[in-house]
Parts: sequence; structure tokens; C-alpha cells
Amino acid sequence: MTTMTDSPRTTSRMTTEPGVRFGIANGLLVATLITASVARLEVPAMELVAVAAAGLVAVGLSHAMTAGLGVIAWAWFTGFVENDFGQLTLAPDDLRRLVVFVVATLAVAVVARHIHHSIKENARV
Repeated sequence: MTTMTDSPRTTSRMTTEPGVRFGIANGLLVATLITASVARLEVPAMELVAVAAAGLVAVGLSHAMTAGLGVIAWAWFTGFVENDFGQLTLAPDDLRRLVVFVVATLAVAVVARHIHHSIKENARV
């Protein structure tokens, strides 16, 4: 028999685990890129969508995981939008794009975290 109590949850949810959040963020990133592809966005718009999506879905992740998500977004974009068939190269333009993706993803994530925390604080008041 199960009893209902009013006591707070003593175990954490799976979504509080960093690895689970990282997996969810990757899934959301891929879903966003597929949606943008189906919408037939132009290459610059796809690049913007990739960086914005990576930064936004990284709100609950550490800076290292956020940077990793930026690298993953770069790999998806470079492999399937800029090049064909998932081909990744380390040409100078690709390396510059990698740096931009990581830095921009971190910047978007920092702003998104700040907004998220502000909203949470205002909700408590």
C-alpha cells in the first residue's frame, strides 16, 4: 500500500543530474537544427539558430558542458550545413567558426542564465 505524505522529496529528480541535462540539451539542439533544416533556412540563419539554441538549452549546465555544447553545435553545423555528409575539417575558416560557436554559446548561456535567475527571484517575491 502506498501512503501519501506532505513531506518534501528526499531524492533528486533525474533532470537535476548534469549528464541527463547535457543529454536533453543535445536532443533539443538536434531537434532545433532539424526543424531549421526542414524550414529551409539560409546558411547564416542556420548558424544563428545553432548558436542561439546551444546557448539557450545550456541554462542548467556548467560552463565546461556549455562549451562542449558549443563544440557539438559547431560540429553539426559544419558537418551538415557548411559541408556535406557530416564531413568535418580543420580549415582556418572552420577553426574560426569553432571559436565563435564556443564563445557565442557561452555568452548566450550566461545571458539566458541571468534572465532565468531574475525570473525565479521575481517569482519568489
